[in-house]
Amino acid sequence: MKKMYKLLPVFIVAIILSSCGTTKNSGLYHEKSVENQGIKTDHYHADMEIDESKKINGNGTATYFIFFKISGDNHFADFDKSSLFPNAVDKVKAAAKYDAIKSSDADFIAKPMYTTTIQSWFFGVVSTVTANVSGYGGVYKNFKQVDPFERDLENAVNKKLVDKLNLNK
Repeated sequence: MKKMYKLLPVFIVAIILSSCGTTKNSGLYHEKSVENQGIKTDHYHADMEIDESKKINGNGTATYFIFFKISGDNHFADFDKSSLFPNAVDKVKAAAKYDAIKSSDADFIAKPMYTTTIQSWFFGVVSTVTANVSGYGGVYKNFKQVDPFERDLENAVNKKLVDKLNLNK
């Protein structure tokens, strides 16, 4: 029992020291321009229909011990999983977005507004992140395949019409 009392201060100091740390993310990315005329891609366009008569809402929450998630949502919308230690707030916001989209049968949220709350305990070792999102639900309709050459031709014709009718003044 005396050994346990001797280890208790070491454990408390370890917890205090582990709660104080900094993280620096370096965002250096290089894009290489590759010219290949043999690759042709088709472009798809769709109409967006936004229901401005009602707002949709969603909630997300998670509890973390240091950076390990103890509990919380497991479904996310539009979340980048490439990082080894993703930002907890971004992850919970993506969970709130998923909740809003799923509950409303929308494809996306137009004009999303997020409210986030972070509550910490034990010198920041345990924290709960809560996010709420509200916005207008939208759906994609009328998918169509567009040839880039035809799109450029249509843009050129439209530009000529605008110039001819003096609509740009």
